[in-house]
Amino acid sequence: MKNLHKLFYKDYFKDVGFTVSDEEVKANKNILNAKNSELLNSELKEIPAPDYVNQKFPLKISYPGLITGVGINHEAGIEGEFKLGVHFDYTRGMPVVYGSSVKGVLRSYFVAFLLNKKKDFDKKVARQFEDDVFEGKNKNGNKPLYERDIFFDAVIVKANAKGKILESDTLCPHGENPLKNPKPISFLKIASGVTMEFRFKLVKSEIDGKTLSAEDKKQIFEEILKTVGVGAKTNVGYGQFV
Repeated sequence: MKNLHKLFYKDYFKDVGFTVSDEEVKANKNILNAKNSELLNSELKEIPAPDYVNQKFPLKISYPGLITGVGINHEAGIEGEFKLGVHFDYTRGMPVVYGSSVKGVLRSYFVAFLLNKKKDFDKKVARQFEDDVFEGKNKNGNKPLYERDIFFDAVIVKANAKGKILESDTLCPHGENPLKNPKPISFLKIASGVTMEFRFKLVKSEIDGKTLSAEDKKQIFEEILKTVGVGAKTNVGYGQFV
């Protein structure tokens, strides 16, 4: 099995021509169709959790799937190509949601969900816990690395019922007139029905006599992800979990 990171970002346009003759257009389609098929029929390759992961939970992706990596340029203007990027684990080549993306989503909603869970916390204390969890800072300054919370990449641990981990999809943004001239954009997404595992190294935090345990943090993180999702286009249903 090929490394999908290498296939998508190194080898995808290999052997593709960039002239516009009818013969070359046809040849390009055949080359890209073959590579698209290889991506869409790829098998799951396990990414073991690091030894220091102490909290994790699985979530199943709901329809229509999960989009990650759209900000990465992947377009050569060739018919039949997948135009948007995907985040892959560099070593094993599996699609992932980067830990930095997971951390960003969790931080955006952390204070609100924390206040809902801990009724005896006020907003000032909640903000202090936010700095502790996401910046590794407390009233004494920066915490040592071994005392900080760590956010790992979310990885696929189970393919969907069809054995798929990737699917193709299409967005159709329009020009000035919303009823005319749609411009289809084909892209890869993590397939609906796939189970992803979110992994963390979490520690107990204490501020002004109040405590937030590793288990508390895990429960808040899981509730946030179940509620708001992760990745791109969550506002139209992508990146949501069952």
